[in-house]
Amino acid sequence: MDQAQTTEYQERLNHWSSDFEFASDEMQHCQNCGHDFIGNYCPYCSQKAGEGLIDWRSVRQSFMDIWGLGSRSLPRTVWRLLMRPGYLISDYISGKRQVSFPPVKMLFFVSVIIALLIYWFLPLLFGSTFDVYGGQTTEGFDNWNRTHFAWTYFLIAILGILPTWVLFRYAPLHTRHTLPQGFFIQVFLCVLNLVLSFIILLPFLLINYTVYFYVSWAALLIYYVIAYKQLFGYGIWGTLWRVVIIFGFIVFALDSVMYLFFEDTSIQMEPNNSALENSKYITAGILMGYALILLAAGWLINLLIKKLARKKS
Repeated sequence: MDQAQTTEYQERLNHWSSDFEFASDEMQHCQNCGHDFIGNYCPYCSQKAGEGLIDWRSVRQSFMDIWGLGSRSLPRTVWRLLMRPGYLISDYISGKRQVSFPPVKMLFFVSVIIALLIYWFLPLLFGSTFDVYGGQTTEGFDNWNRTHFAWTYFLIAILGILPTWVLFRYAPLHTRHTLPQGFFIQVFLCVLNLVLSFIILLPFLLINYTVYFYVSWAALLIYYVIAYKQLFGYGIWGTLWRVVIIFGFIVFALDSVMYLFFEDTSIQMEPNNSALENSKYITAGILMGYALILLAAGWLINLLIKKLARKKS
């Protein structure tokens, strides 16, 4: 498929997945402010054309809008996020706001829906004794994460802003993207993380929680590579090593936060002296130092690749 065919396919896909309505040449009368106009929306008060008496359609639309099932629907946005994550995020941060359900609002709704499914529907389906963690006893951060998993995913998203900005600042697409853009990139990826984890949860949780944990992280890594490749335009290997460094940074930084507040990490830290044993701040600082060293190494590699590319050109 050549560039022209790819562009045409992209335009047809965007048109199919949008709720845009082309304006007619007929004169419209706004019921809200009384002005006459041509188009879909009144240029004076922004009310939609054709709004008149309230009927049953208005009632249905009001309930649909509560859960994001109207214009720019939530299910449609989640579906597009699963099928073409990088392209959807690229459209949104490029200024095409109408292609997506509002991302922060989407994160809230998805978190609530998944929490209801995990803590209400699944126990209702499999019995009141059903436990997502397979009956495992947890403490520290893991225990807190049981009832605050959405906040954990959001923290992971926040931690991903800086390494994404550093490692993809010279990318072929969205070169030198801004940190505010990075925030929305990570919010979209946070929603993807939540949805993907829940989809994988259903079949693998009935087998073994440990299997589910590793499968979900592997699937998440694959999806992140796909999303970043579509979003920034690097090849597979150029995207893969950057995503691995981002994941490494997030793991070390998250462990630093976990140890600071819960004295709990996923990495075995063996203190060499009494100072490390008595100070959680020192241990947390060391973990954050590992994260920053890894990020600095990625930045140097990225800069070196950029300089080599300039010499060749």
